[in-house]
Amino acid sequence: PKISVQPGLSSEIIILSFAIVVIGGLGSIEGAAVGAILVGMARAASVHLLPQAELFMIYLIMAAVLMFRPEGLFRREVARRI
Repeated sequence: PKISVQPGLSSEIIILSFAIVVIGGLGSIEGAAVGAILVGMARAASVHLLPQAELFMIYLIMAAVLMFRPEGLFRREVARRI
């Protein structure tokens, strides 16, 4: 394990999970997988290059995706009722 159990751990995991789901698109398993890889790579790069901005990088990626594709990277197709 890279993270030890401590009080307040759940808030960090919830923030990461929320960002991954928003980046990938609600209801899209493929999008969540791509979003998780994207967030993981961005966190690893920011820890190495700019440790002060580690958490900010996640929000930056999420804002960029929402700016250009508000439905996420992979949108779930919904059947429309007539």
